[in-house]
Amino acid sequence: MKNINYMNISILILLLVSKLSSSFINISPFIATIIIGSYFVNSKYHLLIMVWIAQFVSDISFGIHVSSIFVYLSYFCIVLILYLSEKNFSLVTSLINAVYANIIFFFVSNFGHFISFSEYYSLPIFFDSYEAAIPFGINLLLSTLFFIFIYHALLATSNKQLVSSWLK
Repeated sequence: MKNINYMNISILILLLVSKLSSSFINISPFIATIIIGSYFVNSKYHLLIMVWIAQFVSDISFGIHVSSIFVYLSYFCIVLILYLSEKNFSLVTSLINAVYANIIFFFVSNFGHFISFSEYYSLPIFFDSYEAAIPFGINLLLSTLFFIFIYHALLATSNKQLVSSWLK
């Protein structure tokens, strides 16, 4: 039981550090950390609370906006999808989850931005808001994929070190 608590605390710390280290051009390990965390945190509710805590601390640090509710909603959808998908810890599964998570985040959070910050509501403005967000979405997707590779490399290295220490 203690290992689970230490793992949850470790994931929460990783979420906090990754969220607070985010840049405004959407280069962040946060979604990758959520994906990796879903393999180690047994309860989707625990992971969701940890994600929301990290986001809230970030909001307090960087500022809360009207559209923030859509960011929280996007993380809710991401965590829900991660726990509905197969729990097969592999690089390919994590990369597929990264694409799904980024698509969800892109559409939900940008819809919130459109609703919250548009002066007028029309289809051209709606599509223009999504078009303007494409560079940020690409940066977030690429950074998520990059950090998925990093996490898997670190976990593979630590597992090899554990196995080699057990064999000695």
